[in-house]
Amino acid sequence: MLTKFVPYLKFAPYVGIALFAILAAVQYGNAVHWQKRYIASEKTVARYEGAQIAAIEINKAKVAEIERQYAAIAEKSEIDYEKRITDNRTALDRWMRSQASKGNTSSTGASKAAPVPGEIVSGAETAIVPVSDLEIIADAYAQLDALRAWALEVGKVD
Repeated sequence: MLTKFVPYLKFAPYVGIALFAILAAVQYGNAVHWQKRYIASEKTVARYEGAQIAAIEINKAKVAEIERQYAAIAEKSEIDYEKRITDNRTALDRWMRSQASKGNTSSTGASKAAPVPGEIVSGAETAIVPVSDLEIIADAYAQLDALRAWALEVGKVD
């Protein structure tokens, strides 16, 4: 027998079992530690996913609010545009009737230029514009003015 030559060899199985038990305890503690870390990371991921979902919902609500504001601005601009066209055509008709009653229009449909307060027209006392173009000009001005008002309103949207 070998234990006669090495007196402590008889404790080898017990030492092996003890070392195995210590190793198992350390591994178990390590496993518990990493399991806690894994659970904590899962909770963190869940919080981030929850925050992401909340942000998406907030963003959808904000987009819906902006779309409602744009729709309201577009509707208001459309009504304003129609009002401006009506006002311009009414003013043009009134002006044309006043010109016709004065007898200032010629047979070609040309008219005298309307005076513009504060603006100097260099060298021209009258401008010859066909009457058919006056309505087009009035409509284009109304459209441009409505577009400008729309752009200013859209610029205010947050």
